[in-house]
Amino acid sequence: MPSLPTLLYALVSFQPHGSWLPLEDLLEELWELGPPTEALVPLFRFLERFPEDESGGVLMGLMHGIETFPAYETELLDSLHRQPTEITLLLVRRIANAGQQTIAQHPVASVYRAVHAHPTAPLDVKQMAQNFLTE
Repeated sequence: MPSLPTLLYALVSFQPHGSWLPLEDLLEELWELGPPTEALVPLFRFLERFPEDESGGVLMGLMHGIETFPAYETELLDSLHRQPTEITLLLVRRIANAGQQTIAQHPVASVYRAVHAHPTAPLDVKQMAQNFLTE
């Protein structure tokens, strides 16, 4: 089993080159370590590199892994401020669907509005945020 620093380096340097399956293997090894707190920021920064999910579902596995961390909401908001992504916006939606009305003391609706107004958010992500606001 590779060490956590080795796995995080592999995550930071990962490029799909036509296939996301190596990322799936890398994430499986990372999850075997439990939810290592040191991995949370690199995981969000990884998602920020790929704001639109073209992974064929592999990034959804990453999303489920993030959800196993005991406290990730502040890092989620920080990530959304840096670069909103489909997956981070879906994390907000899942939190809201669980009945939470705030995320790290910010109303969910204000998070959606901030994503919609974010200057570097992809158009699809802005539209998702708008749709979540009006549902």
